[in-house]
Amino acid sequence: MEVKRDEVTQAQWDEWRQLMRDNCCAICGCDLTIKTIPEHATLYFGCPNTEHHGFIERTTYTQELRRGAEIHPAIRDKIERKMILPGGQPIEVALSMIQTRFPRADMDEPSAALFLWDCVRLDLDPLLGEIFPATFKTKAKDGTEKKVVQPIISEDGWLSLAARSCAEAWAGPPRTMRLEEYLQTQDAYKEKPYPEVKEIAKEIKVDLCKDPEAYVWVAVGHRKDQDDAITYGWYKKSEEGVVAKNLPGNQARVRAIKRWVREVFPEAKAKMKEMTATWMERAGDVRDIQNVIEAEYHIVTEEPSPRPDEAIEGEGFSINLQWLDESKKALKWTDETMLSFLAGPLYKVSGKTVTEALGKLTREQAEDFTKQINSRVEKQASLF
Repeated sequence: MEVKRDEVTQAQWDEWRQLMRDNCCAICGCDLTIKTIPEHATLYFGCPNTEHHGFIERTTYTQELRRGAEIHPAIRDKIERKMILPGGQPIEVALSMIQTRFPRADMDEPSAALFLWDCVRLDLDPLLGEIFPATFKTKAKDGTEKKVVQPIISEDGWLSLAARSCAEAWAGPPRTMRLEEYLQTQDAYKEKPYPEVKEIAKEIKVDLCKDPEAYVWVAVGHRKDQDDAITYGWYKKSEEGVVAKNLPGNQARVRAIKRWVREVFPEAKAKMKEMTATWMERAGDVRDIQNVIEAEYHIVTEEPSPRPDEAIEGEGFSINLQWLDESKKALKWTDETMLSFLAGPLYKVSGKTVTEALGKLTREQAEDFTKQINSRVEKQASLF
């Protein structure tokens, strides 16, 4: 990615340093670098080969173990000795370890026990950084203080959840890049100057989150024997100073990865739907906790299966909903995947539901959409 030298902020430098530490080039695996491009008066961040786009995380032995890889027994034993799960620690020892590991969470024993039970249900280990607690203090009607612990699953936790829920389909984490960089990988935008690409990106950001200045990242990856799925994560300007005030670009990147897991691995998504319902019930009417749950675990509700004669009517076109529903099942796409596809550079339309978004297509877009989906379904069928 290129940034004007006089536009580089301290936050940008900090974000680049973190990306350099935790990631490498998604194409060749080289270390990332920062270099000056004098003729453009810009700084370039990315792979030394400027034709390569996107980053992928450097995995540790711990991450590889939790994602089903074979590692040396001595290394495995050393990692497992540090874990609460699945070591079967006595409950009092596990609670003490959690309270020691997360002193800022200020958990009493009942809330720590509830958090531990959530970890067990999800098979995520807090000592490995896969899940961590956020404590909210509330007051009951009788004035007594109550502590409610809301688990937050990290980026690594989501990837670990997907890898172990769907071991036979896991093909590794997705590669990530800024929206502007992703557009430059597409044939329609490769030859366009960067300032023009930035303006196009702003239009897409408005469609995605109603904020042309938002930080938007793209995650691109796939299950085994499937095409790449593309998801978007964003951090809006209105969130600055409220959520993840440091490294907002990285927050958008993490959100893109979390969304990718939810869309590409519906098995993990199904488990999270059940947990989210439990957490919402536990939160009661505490709006702060509800906001955290909605931001971290928002999962678009699936639209009901259509009747054979139902169709989406637009200006000069009609899309049969039964065909659409069967196509989604063949591609293993959720409604959220379809919404991300529609909001992308091909169509740039959005809506709260797939039906609403499709209704905004032009006739030419609807025809192209039908061809695109049929082509993907045929390609998917040919794999088997």
